[in-house]
Amino acid sequence: MLAVNARATLERLPHECYVLREALDASARARTAGIVGEAASNASTGRWTTRAAANDHPTIIASRARGRERAMACVRACGLRRCSGACGGDVGAMTEDPKELFALARACARRAAALDDDDGVLRSAFGDGARNDPFEASQFWALVYGEREDRDERRRREKMGAHLDRPVGWVVAVTLGRGARMTIEKPPEKGEQYGEFASHRALEGQSAETAVEVVVNDGDVLFFRGDRVFHSVDGLVAEPPERRDWARNLLPEGAEMGDDGYAPGRLALLFREERETQGKDAR
Repeated sequence: MLAVNARATLERLPHECYVLREALDASARARTAGIVGEAASNASTGRWTTRAAANDHPTIIASRARGRERAMACVRACGLRRCSGACGGDVGAMTEDPKELFALARACARRAAALDDDDGVLRSAFGDGARNDPFEASQFWALVYGEREDRDERRRREKMGAHLDRPVGWVVAVTLGRGARMTIEKPPEKGEQYGEFASHRALEGQSAETAVEVVVNDGDVLFFRGDRVFHSVDGLVAEPPERRDWARNLLPEGAEMGDDGYAPGRLALLFREERETQGKDAR
């Protein structure tokens, strides 16, 4: 089973956001990428790399909704239904739970809660104290941020604009590969793609002036209320060539780095707990 690194540390951000640093060691990262790669290959129609190369945004390569049938349609991870990308009807909809990945998400939440302050939000939400209420993902998405050799700036594969997620509650987001430069608390500007989506659900006090920039690195895990806190991916940071084994584990059988002029840059595993559907109090 996948285990959380004993050396992991917890960093606290505004609006009840946290980063569990170095949560996954090298072996756990390689194993995780392999699990996702196999799931994406089994669930996708054709090679997902071909679809990702044609996309103008990060690509969902595997997904799972627990307790319900996953619609075979492209609904972006952020919940936006209007999309000009090339996903079509293929989001790697899995027919079974990725149990090892769900267990990893629970373990990460448990470790973060243990490292939180006694009166901290994570300890209250997912700790082993009086509530004893572990994180249980109801939705899973594997989202690949990619690179093209042509560096076509019209292709926004390495970024995602400021947005709120669909109303689901807590998000546990695991990063593999290149680190991501993220901004927390900055609302989308008027006229931007996600400018009108679910903005009424945002926590008060978020603005461009109070926004916080953070880099989540290979093996880090971010915890936040995705439906309440604005967040964006502004780009990827450099990755040494020797750190690319995770990407090779992710590729479909027979595919090579650079096929179709495309290579994975970052893999984001998004676990969302829709507490209202599990009989739990919304937090």
